[in-house]
Amino acid sequence: MDRLKLLLRDIDKSMLGLEVAPWFTPIAPKSDGYNVHTLDVFDYETLLERAGKNSRIDPSRYGNIEPLDYVGSATELLSLVPAELHGRFDYVISSHNFEHLPNPIKFLQGCEALLRDGGRVIMAVPDGRACYDYFRPHTITADWLEAYVEDRKRPAERHLFAALADRAYVREQRDNPAVALTFNTPRTEIENHATLTQKWSEWTQRSTGGPYLDAHCSVMTPASLQLLLEDCMALGLFAFDIREVTETRGVEFIIHLVKGTGERELDADAFQARRTQLLHKIWDEQAVRFGAKRHLTAAIAEGIMNPAPNLGLFRRFKLAVRRRNQLRLARRRAR
Repeated sequence: MDRLKLLLRDIDKSMLGLEVAPWFTPIAPKSDGYNVHTLDVFDYETLLERAGKNSRIDPSRYGNIEPLDYVGSATELLSLVPAELHGRFDYVISSHNFEHLPNPIKFLQGCEALLRDGGRVIMAVPDGRACYDYFRPHTITADWLEAYVEDRKRPAERHLFAALADRAYVREQRDNPAVALTFNTPRTEIENHATLTQKWSEWTQRSTGGPYLDAHCSVMTPASLQLLLEDCMALGLFAFDIREVTETRGVEFIIHLVKGTGERELDADAFQARRTQLLHKIWDEQAVRFGAKRHLTAAIAEGIMNPAPNLGLFRRFKLAVRRRNQLRLARRRAR
């Protein structure tokens, strides 16, 4: 199934939807007959101006920029959308916007309030291992909770610093931002070229009341986002059923959430076991970057570093290779 069909799989044009930050690539365009409202932090004229200044955007695509219904930060959904529409939307959809939000919990709470029971949140999210966040660590639950407690309105200074100081580039292509990392980029071709002292100087000289500066505030993989969501739901911050989290394709993965219809009953032991499983899976994702040139997969490394105590080194290695092949076969069958 192609990307657009996967995003719109459970959507028809008669449904009432909200698309966040469509810019020049709307997923559910009004011009195609979708009954959709649109929201962006910039107004229509500013979006046109920004597109005109971006040499990577073909002028023929300027016409894809549609008039907006709401202008403001996506974290402030409830204050932007009229109260009479709360609880009436069938879906909220976005592509490569969620990672920019300084307060993801507040955004998801806003989605929950806007959606009817059974309504969906559908998002395409860049995988931190397959974009310029390659060198940044994944976001943990405490990061989201801190932003929520602070009611953060803009990226934290550490996000602005990390987004530039730890930015990953394809070798010899740092001056060509159109060349993006993917899972097929060998790790030997990925470099960092930041001038650390310059980024620190910019941080110390920025004023707190200055213009809004954008950055990726969350760095996620499929398993790390799933853990973030499940942790927040266990804390009672919002309630969704995680209907699907796809494997990463190219630079992104897609997630479908469905608004729950009642209180979630959690078995403490089952939740802790599930949490432990996801924590392990996150590190497996970090260890194995599909398509990259690595000397050891996670399965081989685990077999050598944590072997059965009574096996010799050669037998441990054979066991690890067998485990790796079993994992590959399981992934192939799951496709």
